[in-house]
Amino acid sequence: MDLGAYKLSEYIPAKPLVGNLELCFTDEEQRPTETCGQLKCCDILKFPFARPDFQPSSVEIKESKVLVSADKATETKRVVELTLESTFDYQPGDTIGILPANKLEQVESLLHRLELLDQADTTCHLKLVFNCANKNAKLPAHIPATTTPREILTHCLSLNFVPQKQLLSALAGFTSDDKERCFLSCLSSKQATEYYQSLILEQGLLFIDILEVCVNCRPPLAFLAEHLPRLLPRPYSIANSPLEASNRELRVIYSLLSLKPGVTTSMLEAAQQSSPEHSKKVVIYPRMSNLFRYTERDVGRNQILIAVGTGLAPFLGFLAHKEELIKQQPQQPSGQSWLYIGAKTPEAVLKREKLMEWQESSLLERLRMCYSRGESPSYVQHMLEEDCEDLVEFLMKSETVLYICADGAKISQSIAGVLSRCLQKAMHLTEEEASQLLKKLRKQDKYRVDVWL
Repeated sequence: MDLGAYKLSEYIPAKPLVGNLELCFTDEEQRPTETCGQLKCCDILKFPFARPDFQPSSVEIKESKVLVSADKATETKRVVELTLESTFDYQPGDTIGILPANKLEQVESLLHRLELLDQADTTCHLKLVFNCANKNAKLPAHIPATTTPREILTHCLSLNFVPQKQLLSALAGFTSDDKERCFLSCLSSKQATEYYQSLILEQGLLFIDILEVCVNCRPPLAFLAEHLPRLLPRPYSIANSPLEASNRELRVIYSLLSLKPGVTTSMLEAAQQSSPEHSKKVVIYPRMSNLFRYTERDVGRNQILIAVGTGLAPFLGFLAHKEELIKQQPQQPSGQSWLYIGAKTPEAVLKREKLMEWQESSLLERLRMCYSRGESPSYVQHMLEEDCEDLVEFLMKSETVLYICADGAKISQSIAGVLSRCLQKAMHLTEEEASQLLKKLRKQDKYRVDVWL
């Protein structure tokens, strides 16, 4: 990359971030562990929406299975199902958090650059610099009070994020190379908005990419600990019924981008490929439950399930649980289940054969699938409009609950728009009346959307 191509003759750098912390070492050395730092990290830190009294724990990956193969022609992602050891109770629709770890090679490279390889596993702590001018400065809550440089870079800090201009301006002060300094300073300026838009927002250069481009940039670890965002757990829906899981297991499903996979998916891929002498493990915790779940109390109710892509995952658990509950209590009346699925191709539908079996056995009274790389209807919204009259009649029954799980908020909003139009058409409502009815259905818990909190 030619840094000189991104230089302006005149520009004003953004106000740089300032370091208010310093790193202090003791003489104690700790052995690095394979998962979650020393797990003391898990005992000390708080994790988003974790169930009370449950700390993250290391569990074994018992099995991995490719459900969908990647296809460049149709832009289909590779989809993998993992079977994990479970140490807690759960219901279909519940979610877990998986603790990610930055790539080993990235961490080693950073330790080398910051001249910390010899102290990578030496106990250290952060403290405010003496006579700190910033009265609002404080120690970051996501860094343990006692830690190591390796733990900070592996488990605490995100390295793959969009760098803000103030951070770029600060990085300019940590390089000895004039071209790098000019590049970073210029990129942080208001005058170079077009360059920032192109490199950062469109081409997707992340913080770690900036460091790879600016090889002489050496920001202190204390500065990074203060200003880099936390490496957050990744939530995943449980995709099976606890009644079908032997030996306390649970299953999750993830998709993998071919060009730039995420931190967690990269870690999961690496964990599966670890050598036989090392156990294949990940660190997980159960997240707090919400209304987006299917329990024994829901067997007698009707469900309208709307899924796009890997949003089908929790519904696989719903339907498997319904099947197992009916086996246990065959005399108990059960409600109807309708399932609408949007995918790129027939091959991209998760567990398509199982879905067809459920339809044949009448566990699914209605199963409709559409494919964005096929003939019309191409999208799940089109199918809902085609079934408008039946859909609204079924939805308005007192025992019917509608669930939506899609890849992204925009799709969920689009589906809500289609449902509003269906209500207008079938019930002869105005747009405002349909909007108010949808709000009422939400308040009555008849309209539930899988929202990642």
